[in-house]
Amino acid sequence: MSELEKIAIEKAKEAVLLDQQGSREAAIARYREAIQILSRLISLSQSPVLREVYRERLRQYMDRLNELTISSPARMVVKQSAGGSEASFEPIMTDVKWSDVIGLETAKQAIREAIVYPWVRADLFPLGWPTGILLFGPPGCGKTLLVAAAANEVNAILYTLDAATVMSKWLGESEKNIATLFSRARADLSKGRPVIIFVDEADSLTSQRYLEVGGEARARNQLLKEMDGILNKNKKEYLYVIAATNKPWLLDDAFIRRFQKRIYVGPPDSTTRLQLLRHYTSNLRLSEDVDLEEIARMTEGYSPADIYNICLDAHISTIREMFDKGLEEPRKISMNDFAAAIAKRKPSISDEVVGRLMEWARRYEAS
Repeated sequence: MSELEKIAIEKAKEAVLLDQQGSREAAIARYREAIQILSRLISLSQSPVLREVYRERLRQYMDRLNELTISSPARMVVKQSAGGSEASFEPIMTDVKWSDVIGLETAKQAIREAIVYPWVRADLFPLGWPTGILLFGPPGCGKTLLVAAAANEVNAILYTLDAATVMSKWLGESEKNIATLFSRARADLSKGRPVIIFVDEADSLTSQRYLEVGGEARARNQLLKEMDGILNKNKKEYLYVIAATNKPWLLDDAFIRRFQKRIYVGPPDSTTRLQLLRHYTSNLRLSEDVDLEEIARMTEGYSPADIYNICLDAHISTIREMFDKGLEEPRKISMNDFAAAIAKRKPSISDEVVGRLMEWARRYEAS
């Protein structure tokens, strides 16, 4: 296993170097060799973490191999002459309000204290305010929604940064893309608005790697360097880095330390599930037999995204029936429709994952 890893690393390094030099055919050959070895490592490894890392590397090399295969040599020369660093980052518009974020009161309060209050009354914060916030928890529980609502609350300029955006632009140039984004974000501060950089799926960009080419390490180091710049205790800037992850245990320790706030965004409790059900069904026609409190009890362990999909499935079942039976309008949604939707959709969150997240929270949480 260790020898195969070394060979894969060497083949990948050679591929990246040849790719940057514009040696298209040679780079294709090396990428193919690295992919073959990674496939072998996936089949041999007994570690789920290692297999996940191998699969991630394999996907990246496959994507780049496909690009090289369909690209003409002339186009590759143009990319090489441009240095591969012409990343384009455009701010995201959001109209999400705090009222759209159901539950998550602890997380909302922590974000208000870090972003909203300093923006309204900076004079009340002689020691500055938190500019690094890590949101961790199961998928579909509202981490992205929290960021969108916070940005909308203070009319912030919002950028997203993820591995797909940075790493796929051009292997080996990722650190330049990160530097470009932070440079633009700092320039935007002159517009008199807060700026938020949202690092989505942070573990895919900043996790501790068992197998990585130099570009990944340089990207991680560049991000840490940029974050050090905004965490300067003598600065009082409205530039924030908010990161989200479903797998905080994969994060680099140095990255974790950059966040003054580390907030667990967990599955909804029964009260929140009831609020979610009322919110999602507010514009639906429900039969008198629908008991939302009972549905809230039936959906223990479900994420907000799961609950939304259950409401959607129940609603669509009445529309399907309308078309199948040639009716003019769909009937009201019944309790049986919800029960059938729940029976067909299992929770996307496992008890094992929640337990692991809670254990990580006990060690690192800082809300």
